[in-house]
Amino acid sequence: MKKITIYLGMALAAITLTSDVSAQLSDRINNPSVFTTGTRPVAGNFAFYMGMDMQQLGALLDDEEDVDVRTVIPLINARYYYKDDLVLRAGFTMWKSKRSLEGEIDTTSASASNPFSLAGQGVGSFYEHKEIDAYGLFHVGIEKHFKSSNMLDGYIGASLPFGYSRGSEYTTMGADFTTDYEKVTASRFGLVYGIEMFFGFNAFIADLPLSIGAEFGIRGLGITSNQYNYDVEGSVGGVAYSGEFSTNNIDDFENQVEQTRADGLRFSSLKTREFDTQGMLRFTISYYFK
Repeated sequence: MKKITIYLGMALAAITLTSDVSAQLSDRINNPSVFTTGTRPVAGNFAFYMGMDMQQLGALLDDEEDVDVRTVIPLINARYYYKDDLVLRAGFTMWKSKRSLEGEIDTTSASASNPFSLAGQGVGSFYEHKEIDAYGLFHVGIEKHFKSSNMLDGYIGASLPFGYSRGSEYTTMGADFTTDYEKVTASRFGLVYGIEMFFGFNAFIADLPLSIGAEFGIRGLGITSNQYNYDVEGSVGGVAYSGEFSTNNIDDFENQVEQTRADGLRFSSLKTREFDTQGMLRFTISYYFK
């Protein structure tokens, strides 16, 4: 519910600003039978809009604590009305997560009679692990709008999403009072690309510079590389070792036997690519100004 309150608060904040800017937008009447109330953006106007697709909306309404934060970040867009019926748009969504832990491992076993005993903490091996995951996705596109009533605006359009997805891991461990240790570093980086084709509508709210709407269409999204490349070094009994290998990070192969096999292999050379096409339904709220 906290997430829902945040987004509703953003919408209410936008509504409180409308009295100062509603006069800046044109009251346009296309024919005598349409509504005379409501605003319509014209050439030279701008708009900000927030878009959320069905996957994001489902995650927002999910009460489970383990919902992935990446799925609830909406697309933030800016629109520029180059002409009354021709709109340029650009937007972005970005995300980053960092996790780490480090500690000294207790080598003293709890007694059988008292497994919760904290007496006699031993000094043992050290352990440290860090992870970073991030992506950035930008959208540029165009919309062709059709003549309609002041209260409803229809359009078709296309956009090109592009960006990156990256991750890294670092793990080190060793035994105190010895030279034994192991250090593992891993990283991945892929370019993200795709295309969206859609049709949509905006329903203007009374005479406010606000509209709500939806977009329907198809989306194709790909990534040039989705694998982890590892670098390992360490020492056991004074003997040093090192190595490099790669692992698969694709987790949705249809063939589960090969998925399991690929997940368990270490590759000396590996190339991965992904591309998926899916339907798209996105809900939007827009705020207009000059």
